[in-house]
Amino acid sequence: MAGDLTASVGARVEEIMASARLAGEALQREVEEAAARRAAEIRLAAEEDARQVLAAAQEQAQRHLEESRRRVQAFADARVRRIAELTDGLTAAAEGLPEKLAEATQVRRQVDELIVALGAAAEQAAREAGRPAIKLPDIGPVQPPSPGADASAPAAPAPAATEDPAAQIARVRASLPPRPSESP
Repeated sequence: MAGDLTASVGARVEEIMASARLAGEALQREVEEAAARRAAEIRLAAEEDARQVLAAAQEQAQRHLEESRRRVQAFADARVRRIAELTDGLTAAAEGLPEKLAEATQVRRQVDELIVALGAAAEQAAREAGRPAIKLPDIGPVQPPSPGADASAPAAPAPAATEDPAAQIARVRASLPPRPSESP
């Protein structure tokens, strides 16, 4: 009976071991399946999170791009307005140029005429400077003031000559050299 008991215990241990093996294998399958399901759930959740992050990033990038385009357009519009203002100013200034050039031409012509007139006057002065000194005719004796007369009082007129004044003027005029315009 001892042999039977040992065999019966051995068979029972074998049976328990087989049952434990089967239970361990079943548990292992359950754990593997649960782990696979959990990994799939986590992967799906991660993929969904990644899609949401990507969508948010794309939306933010689109907003940033639109804002950048708006700012660039505003800057370009401001530059175009400034260039248009400058162009208008230049056009207005250019429209007045012909008149100013005509005025400048007239001023230059007048300056040239002035230079020619000054040259002619300088030549005339040089010609006159080269002539002998004019000798004025003697108009008679002048009486010196008397010692008791007031120095601030005008000198007494010279005594009238016997020649009439018109004749005196004609005589003085004849004694003068001819005027430059009268010279040959």
